[in-house]
Amino acid sequence: MNGSISRRKFLQKSSAGAMGIAVSSAIYPDDQYIERCSSQKEGSGSIRIAVVQQHSNHGKVSENRAKAIGYAKQALEQGAEIVLFHEGLLVGYVPNYRELAETVDGETTRAFQKLLKNKEAIIVYGLTEKSGDNFYISAPVVSADKVIANYRKTHLYWKGRGLMRQETKYFSAGDKLVTFNFKGVKIGIMICYDGDFPETARSYANMGCEILLWLNNRGAMSHEEVKPQAERNSIIIAATCVCGMNEMGAVCRGGSNITDADGSLLAEIWDDEGYAIADVFPQKIADLRKENDRFLGQRGDLYYYQDPPISTIDY
Repeated sequence: MNGSISRRKFLQKSSAGAMGIAVSSAIYPDDQYIERCSSQKEGSGSIRIAVVQQHSNHGKVSENRAKAIGYAKQALEQGAEIVLFHEGLLVGYVPNYRELAETVDGETTRAFQKLLKNKEAIIVYGLTEKSGDNFYISAPVVSADKVIANYRKTHLYWKGRGLMRQETKYFSAGDKLVTFNFKGVKIGIMICYDGDFPETARSYANMGCEILLWLNNRGAMSHEEVKPQAERNSIIIAATCVCGMNEMGAVCRGGSNITDADGSLLAEIWDDEGYAIADVFPQKIADLRKENDRFLGQRGDLYYYQDPPISTIDY
């Protein structure tokens, strides 16, 4: 992947200034594409999604929160209705994660709610969650007035050294898949390693989800990794990842992207902090699935798995 910029995206590259986030440069698609999106959007049932990519500033909670608020503000000003951040946005993987963890209704959620006031939009972010004596890798779905849903990572990584590679030693696993309805669209959530199991995305598709949000904290999350899951399940996938240096001293390239239900790339961002934004059209999913041989050809009567535990929230 060479990090080239496709025409079908908005890309904001930003740097932190004394007054918060200042846009240092911007690359936009051509005017005809913008006009086409605007004409399609009016009364079309489309949703505008922004995927935000930040440096993995492990343990720097206040700095990460302030930067995230800045990017969310910019994305909302661009008309984003869903703003998606990466896994472990505030804390990452640090030895004192227990001291830095927050509850679902903690300071960061309240800050996002303040930003969302009077807006019909949501923010989904990676939270190191404290709940009683347990700690989870979570993704709260935040609106202006409440937490709509909260997904807890169900597949914890275990093969390696350090917090990042030994999640089972430090965190509790979630026990259900989570869906929620937003603007008439059914949306599912998964976090990093969850997506390494094709059953996760397939289960969400079988539940009727039209959009899947995939938060990551790994070396990169390329469109090539997302594409097969999107096209096989006829599902729109918005995937985020970190960039910069991670806790283990390795460089993360990001590769946050928005992939359409036919597997085509709508937006991506590589290497730099910033966000990519695109309009998606969930109303076409039903027709796509009627023609998708790899979706219709399932043999559920042969497979070993049963219907997964699920939590569905109407909003």
